[in-house]
Amino acid sequence: MLKNKVVLVLKSLSAEEIRQLEKFVKSPVHNRHEDVVRLFQYLRKHLNGPERALDKERVFESLFPKTPFDMQKVHYISSYLLKVVEEYLAWKEWRSNEVNFGLSLIKSYNAHRLEQAHKSSLKWTQEQQKTEPLRDAQHYLHAYQLHAQEYYAAKAMGRSRDFNLQQLIDTQDIAFIIEKLKNGCDALSHQPVNNTKFEMGLLAATLDFLKGHHYLEIPCVAMFYHSYLALSDVANEASFLELKRLLAVYPTEINTKDLKGFYLVAVNYCIKQLNSGNQSYLREVFELYQSGIAVDIFMENGEFSPWTYSNFIISGLKLREYDRVETFIKQYTTLLPEKLRDGLYRYNYAFLHYEKKNYQQAMVLLSTTDYGKDLLTACAAKTLLARMYFEQEEMETLQNLLQSFKLYISRKELLGYHRDSYGNFIASLSKLMQASLSKKADNQDLVKEIGNFKVVAAKEWLLEQTRPLNGKTMA
Repeated sequence: MLKNKVVLVLKSLSAEEIRQLEKFVKSPVHNRHEDVVRLFQYLRKHLNGPERALDKERVFESLFPKTPFDMQKVHYISSYLLKVVEEYLAWKEWRSNEVNFGLSLIKSYNAHRLEQAHKSSLKWTQEQQKTEPLRDAQHYLHAYQLHAQEYYAAKAMGRSRDFNLQQLIDTQDIAFIIEKLKNGCDALSHQPVNNTKFEMGLLAATLDFLKGHHYLEIPCVAMFYHSYLALSDVANEASFLELKRLLAVYPTEINTKDLKGFYLVAVNYCIKQLNSGNQSYLREVFELYQSGIAVDIFMENGEFSPWTYSNFIISGLKLREYDRVETFIKQYTTLLPEKLRDGLYRYNYAFLHYEKKNYQQAMVLLSTTDYGKDLLTACAAKTLLARMYFEQEEMETLQNLLQSFKLYISRKELLGYHRDSYGNFIASLSKLMQASLSKKADNQDLVKEIGNFKVVAAKEWLLEQTRPLNGKTMA
């Protein structure tokens, strides 16, 4: 039963959630089948034990001892248990927000025509909504729903004339606008990946409506608005700068998922600028990583993003922020996913030593590391070793490395397009090495070839190594 849906769900729950769920399973309100209780208790006991304990025969034996095996009976009980588990998960999500709870209670009191209870519950829930720490789409949706309930009650009592309808209209608009802009940003991000153009309905009208509108004074609206404009036009530097300003001023008003999205929009904007040759954005992206790290935006399930870890280090090294990079490596390496931790630590520390021209320390780190299944870090390490051998004119060692590297990438099918990137690096460095050995001064053909590659690892470094050849400075 290892792949049984209810088992997979139970394995994903925390110890506290399992304890709460047990009360659900044992409650006659949610479950009236004793077999379901027994199945839950058995699964709970063996969830983290030997896999054989979850063999279907063993599960059946625990439920129906001394009874001929019939897996269909287990399927029936398992399906009942799954319904209870799903009811618990839905309840937990609903009950986690006091405003959601209050709205349901208000509707119930209204349905039972309990005017005084309805009124006091509405007032209490409005107070809860005002204290919500986040000012995101859900906050304004809650505000709209509460204004709507208040309006319906006033209308039923003939008091709608005194009601402030503008608040109802505004909160509905704001909640819609945030979600519309959010979907627009997602669509722009997915279009290049899926090669699909989406029909965005009212998005264009929403963008026109917001020009100069006071809704742009709302941080969440403004962040999505400027994110969309920056995503849609890399020349729109004003929107990038405004997004960056807003991130610095209002990080606590945005939910974690949206805040991470805003940071990624800003980082990707910087990367596009860097790719177009605007090197001033290197400092921008480094600062964005620092501020994002400060608010824990790059953490996922208690682990630090490997992608962010490496990119922060690369940008810091290019800026020669060696002390900050070293402090960062020491502070955040332990938070990386365990399977990637040692390889990423050794490679990036080696890169730091390389940039400081401490080649011997870098080589020791790279040559004594087992990268396991982390193919990309393994390839990056081989690339860095090749660079050091070339810079130190250890051509024979370099030749052996490039041959073994070429064989390595030919055998790794999972590399995808990275095989071309590293293959082009190997080919270019081999030609560069031959030009160096032959004291060839004119290297324009190789420069052009490297520049025309769609993907090539260490492209900037390769082009930099051609300059002494083109400048005829070789002996």
